[in-house]
Amino acid sequence: MNKFKGLLGIVVFSLIIMIVADYPNTITLELGVFSGSNWDVPSGESYKIIDGAIERFEKKHPGIKVKYESGIMKSDYSSWLSDKIVKGQEPDVFMVLDDDFNTLSSIGALANIDGYMTHDQKFNENDYYSSVLKAGAYSNKQYALPYECNPTLMFVNKTLLEECHIDMPDNDWTLNDFYSICKKVNQYSSNYYGCYDYSWLNSIYGYGAKVFNETGTQCFLDETTVKSAIEFYRKLNNLNNGHTVTSDEFDKGLVAFSPLSLSVYRTYKPYPWRVKKYSTFEWDCLKMPTVSKDKGSTQVSTLLMGMSAKSYHKSQAWDLLKELCHDTSTQESLTQYSQGISPLKKVAQSQTIIDMLDEEDSQINISLLNQALLGARNREKFKKYDSAMTLIDTNMTRILNSSDDFDLSLIELQKQVNKYLND
Repeated sequence: MNKFKGLLGIVVFSLIIMIVADYPNTITLELGVFSGSNWDVPSGESYKIIDGAIERFEKKHPGIKVKYESGIMKSDYSSWLSDKIVKGQEPDVFMVLDDDFNTLSSIGALANIDGYMTHDQKFNENDYYSSVLKAGAYSNKQYALPYECNPTLMFVNKTLLEECHIDMPDNDWTLNDFYSICKKVNQYSSNYYGCYDYSWLNSIYGYGAKVFNETGTQCFLDETTVKSAIEFYRKLNNLNNGHTVTSDEFDKGLVAFSPLSLSVYRTYKPYPWRVKKYSTFEWDCLKMPTVSKDKGSTQVSTLLMGMSAKSYHKSQAWDLLKELCHDTSTQESLTQYSQGISPLKKVAQSQTIIDMLDEEDSQINISLLNQALLGARNREKFKKYDSAMTLIDTNMTRILNSSDDFDLSLIELQKQVNKYLND
């Protein structure tokens, strides 16, 4: 009997050793990604970037495998991720759309990564453009890292400016320069227009103003700088004498300016996509105009990645998150096969990227990108942001088209929004 017990003990001990020895091979991390471009431009290389990052990660971590579900379109991704979260089956690491970040952070779906960032000696948050890194912060805590960013630039119809005998503005142009050129274009021909799709929020950014405080409890529509920005937007629109400029007019080359993202520029500037769109006129882009050369900012959109708060393998998930968002090889590959730009300064400013942009027949230079990203601003990070902005936007259209007192209308709207924010 003792002999049997001894033999059984050896077998059990051997099994434990085997399980422990094999344990690293049993870790599987699930990654949540979608197919195509986050910026709604043609792209067929999104998995190439992810597959390359996974291959490098698995070589560095032989005991870990990474899997993901392919074929999820961006339009379906939010609902797919929501279903996963409700079922408690969310991926260990997953992409976070700009529109979803506030909600996912506020409901506790994302892990707080402040501790990982602080104690990991191979990670330095100063490697990022600070404005873009802040896209992953909520209530002064970091919940995600930027994977790719997409600054807003100003599209310029050079052919139209030449016809109107107007010089191409330089990158340090101001809102006054912008208005002056738009006015000249409108005066040159009744069929020409200064700008298309320039919003009141673009003007807010241009003035360096803020619509809300950081905690989302107060709205600043009656603040002097905000009112000045909205007044500028109204003055700019008045140049069109009640006409609403259309995308068709823009595509036909009848409009001088329009805010467009870097991704649109990188997609439609080079051959062959340039023959699909904007091929009837010569065009380029500039930094968005600001109220002065040293004041104002540019809006930037950011695709984030975060860790699940419920992941059983957070240490390994953090390493995967770094591989995707902080590794130079991944970020260079992203800039090559996607249409945005890396949020890492050393990648965005590297000679590799300079050469890549030159090959694309792009007039964008590192100085322009650097200016745009250093002065970039993200949308505010609080739970009611999207609904509050919808409320303002709807009423702003009414106010700007109304003969009611402008200042009083803004004060009333501010009261309405503040009540909503604090209900």
